[in-house]
Amino acid sequence: MRMELEPLHPIQIERFRSMSFREKMSVSRGLFRMAWRARFEAARKTHPELDESQCQQLVAKEFARSRN
Repeated sequence: MRMELEPLHPIQIERFRSMSFREKMSVSRGLFRMAWRARFEAARKTHPELDESQCQQLVAKEFARSRN
């Protein structure tokens, strides 16, 4: 499934362009953590039989596959 993104507003584009590398990395880490937590919680609901460690492993495998 391909996700369609809304176009960025020109003010957003300007803000992203003016960000330092450190700021961009901080934002990307935050987005990654947010995505990880959301997927982890979804995995716990979808697979109630798995313990926390198993859910973490499942999410780690999914994230590893998504990088390809």
